[in-house]
Amino acid sequence: MKKAIFSLFLLPCLLNAFSYDAKFYMGMGGGVQYEKFTDEKKTHNTPAFGALKFGYGDRRAYAVEFDINYVDNKSSIFSKNDKERYGMDIMFVKAYNFTKFLYPFFRAGIGAGEMKVKRKLESKIAYSSYNLGAGAFFPLSGHLDIEANYEYRFTSYESVDLIAQKLKLQSHINQIYLGVNYRF
Repeated sequence: MKKAIFSLFLLPCLLNAFSYDAKFYMGMGGGVQYEKFTDEKKTHNTPAFGALKFGYGDRRAYAVEFDINYVDNKSSIFSKNDKERYGMDIMFVKAYNFTKFLYPFFRAGIGAGEMKVKRKLESKIAYSSYNLGAGAFFPLSGHLDIEANYEYRFTSYESVDLIAQKLKLQSHINQIYLGVNYRF
């Protein structure tokens, strides 16, 4: 069922992208995030992150993006010294032709990745996420634009074995992103 809904969302995005001035593009940027875990202590984490993205579409209509992200994680939630987190996201973008200087958009997608930890039985923990966001493209030229957005991520982490029990954490992430895109 999830695949059918996912396909129904993907197909119109791809077909509509061909009817506009669709282009391949590449972007990079970064920002800050606030992550709140669902544990009893309500632990939180506020690392910086960076992203490299590749996409195909029109900044005035639809696009499909593949994002590679890095989070400079410095917490002690899964181990005494959690390390960086690497992830990949597939995002579908719906933009609107508001004015020639501003193209607001909504985006949705899924993600997955892993975080390095220092535990006796594990050296990394996998995670997956559902992502929703909104923002805007600010064109500087026909090929270059600035992107600013807010994104919410619901993240589910792999279970951690605590010998007496298994700990399964989830988190709510709020991100602010600022980047630049180049369209070929």
